[in-house]
Parts: sequence; structure tokens; C-alpha cells
Amino acid sequence: MLKKTLTDSWSFFKEHAAAISLIILPIVIPLVIFTALYQYFLASEKFVFTEQLIPMAIGIIVYPVYAIGVVFYIASIITGEYLDTKTLWKLGIKFWLPYIVLGVLAGVVVVLGLILLVIPGVLFAIRFSFSEFDLLLNQSKPIDAMRNSWVATKEHMWVILGGLVIITIALYAPYYLVASLFDKSSISYWALDAVSDIAYSVLGVLYTIFLFRVYVLAKSQHNQSLKPGAPNSGAPVS
Repeated sequence: MLKKTLTDSWSFFKEHAAAISLIILPIVIPLVIFTALYQYFLASEKFVFTEQLIPMAIGIIVYPVYAIGVVFYIASIITGEYLDTKTLWKLGIKFWLPYIVLGVLAGVVVVLGLILLVIPGVLFAIRFSFSEFDLLLNQSKPIDAMRNSWVATKEHMWVILGGLVIITIALYAPYYLVASLFDKSSISYWALDAVSDIAYSVLGVLYTIFLFRVYVLAKSQHNQSLKPGAPNSGAPVS
């Protein structure tokens, strides 16, 4: 199951990479350029949190717009409905606030889990991984979306974990190998960092595609279990 899900996710990404890029890059490229110039000319060499507030705030503001747009784009392909980029951005703005609330709530729980024993944090991240789909596509409230995700991911935890680990290694191992060849204080390193940020903003959609693929599978299995005569027809609705 894991291999097929990853293969399907990669195939979907390759087929729709251009459309996904059109949703993400017009927002990300100006942000990355601004951040790179800000870091190189205005920020200190050592990390100072207060100096990073401006680029961090801008990133938090714009990220949900294209992240939400990507989810609706993937869903529209599955349903056969075409949504243009502007419509997807409008949906990103419409659902911006509940998406942020969900991100804060889930993020706090995951971080607390990581601080306590690490493993609970990983567990929470996996169990909440469907919450954005439930929030956006079913228009659930953030707390309800987290609760529904917790139930829906129960039977798919190892598939989700395995897929996320494989995607992370495949995406980031090459970057760290190349980055290690550059001096971190050089212009070349800053240029590489900026280009990689742009590239990974698109490549990172593989996570969303993979999770959505598992989400659809989980929904299909759940609906099948509710049919009369099905072995698990008495299972609770998630």
C-alpha cells in the first residue's frame, strides 16, 4: 500500500506540477527574494529572533493562501471540477482564519508532545494530518477537524509515517549534500538557499498529495464499512 500510494502521489505531482507552480510561485517568489535580501543585508549573522519577526510574519500571512489553494486544486482534480488560480487564491483568503486557528491549535499540541517525550509529538502530527482536509472540504470547525482526523488516521498511522519519512529523505538529502559544499557566509550560499526555498515550496506539495491520497483511501474504506452487510458496518462515523 505504501509503495503504491507514493507512486500515485509522484505521478499526480508530475502531471500537475505546472498548475501547482502557478498557484504557489507568484506568491512565494517575491517573498523569497525579499527574505533573502533582508537576511543578507539587514539581519545579523547570528540568529536574532526579533530581527526575524518581519519575514516570519509575512510568511505566516501568505502561506495559508496558496496552501489552501493547493488542497482545493487537488480535490477539484479528483472531482473533475476545474478551478482557476484566482479562484483558488480567493478560497485561500476565505478560509485563511480557520486554517490559521487549526494550525495554531494543532501546532501547540504537537510542540508540547515533542517537548515532553518526542514520540507523542510525532504521534499527534500523524493523527492530525487529515485535519486540514476535513476543515476545508467538509467545512468543519478546527476542533472538529482535529477530532475527525484523529479517528480517521487510526488505521493508517504506519503508512502515513512511512510515507512522510521517505518523502523527507528524498527531498532534503540532496539539498544538504549540495549545501555542505558552500560557505554559509557567501553570496553563493544565499543564492542557493533562495533557489531551494522556491523549489521546495513546490516540491513540498508532495506531502499534501500523499496525505490526501491516504485521506481519500481512508474515506473510501470507511464508507464501504457502512454499507449494509459490510463486516464493519457498525463502525462509528468519523
